[in-house]
Amino acid sequence: MKAAILSIGDELLAGSIVDSNAAWIGRSLTDLGCRPIAHRTVGDDREAIAAAAAHLAPDVDVLVCTGGLGPTADDLTRYAVADLVDAGVLIEDEAALDAVRTWCETRGLPASEARRLVAMRPPSARFLTNDCGTAPGMLTDLRGVQAWWLPGPPQEMRSMFNRHVAPEIRGSTGWPQPLEVLAAGLTEVQAADRLGDLLDQSRSPRLGIRVGGGLVRIAVRPTGSEEHQGTLAACAAAVRAALEPWALPAGAASLPEAVAAAACGERIAVAESCTAGGIAAALTSVAGSSDWFVGGWVTYADAMKVDVLGVPSDLLSPSGPGAVSSETAAAMASQARVRSDASLAAAVTGIAGPGGGTTSKPVGTVWLGLADAAGVRTRRIRVPGDRHRVRAGTTDATLQWIRWHLLGVEGALPWEWPTGD
Repeated sequence: MKAAILSIGDELLAGSIVDSNAAWIGRSLTDLGCRPIAHRTVGDDREAIAAAAAHLAPDVDVLVCTGGLGPTADDLTRYAVADLVDAGVLIEDEAALDAVRTWCETRGLPASEARRLVAMRPPSARFLTNDCGTAPGMLTDLRGVQAWWLPGPPQEMRSMFNRHVAPEIRGSTGWPQPLEVLAAGLTEVQAADRLGDLLDQSRSPRLGIRVGGGLVRIAVRPTGSEEHQGTLAACAAAVRAALEPWALPAGAASLPEAVAAAACGERIAVAESCTAGGIAAALTSVAGSSDWFVGGWVTYADAMKVDVLGVPSDLLSPSGPGAVSSETAAAMASQARVRSDASLAAAVTGIAGPGGGTTSKPVGTVWLGLADAAGVRTRRIRVPGDRHRVRAGTTDATLQWIRWHLLGVEGALPWEWPTGD
């Protein structure tokens, strides 16, 4: 099946926001066995929207459009759709209006006349329920082409796509669900070297490799609808085995989830300096983290390290090793474990930049510490990039080291932690 994407909104053309919707839809359509062949962006203009959809439709089987379905004066998509399929006629959909009223009532908001507008549709259109907002989507037949009209806010669009669009397209294509294997701590090239012949594009299933969100992401995609889900699962298992110990376990969509999978029966605490709470925030992003995460300290200033956490002041004196050192990381981890009564405590202290670096301790220098009943160990790593990358990379490196420690993996933490997007 061929597909096209139509993005609607003046803010997209002006560059005020990045069109992340189109990229997400393109990946999702590809995973469903569709081949996106065109993408067009138009502003909030009734005639332009209708003309663009009419131009794209003859060459595709599926058209996915986003934006312009809200209750404000510049939301003109429903009018353009009516022009295309029902000679400009709009009717009020009672079921959709009831849903809007209920949504507003549960949030203590008035169901204003502007919000009533989102319940208007062309007579031949089918409304698509929105579980994340007020504006329903629509499905229309555009000269024999499935035309899906979805709201612009990414959370609403993705939920609507997954609940309405994806099942219908998958039913038409019979395409198996692609799988993804994630790895943390490798560069894309290092991952490719480990995968070797598995990346041969003549193989089936076929692998695709990219970096995103600090992780190497290996897509395991079918090459035909005749492939079975078990075939993809077996290939994903082979990919995961080739990337051990860097690969996240099956079912984990992030490093925090991977830590959670290994943390059964543990009590984990953290002490953070350069990450300023980032590690604690990552760990507690996982539902159920209260079962194993007890809490932590953000000791950004040296005085806080001494007064609140109990790091010996001589470590931080001019004659001592300093805040960014093995000794300080060890003291932070040890004190965090003792004061929280945790079974495992992690600590980080480093130079996030852009200032503060020296010849011996350049920006991106980070010391990590881990303390458990057996003692304390430390690691020095370097995290290249700007301040954001240093902090994010340090968080990821710490999470992976915690996971490896829980699993009994030793010696794997790299000297330089990759921070590609």
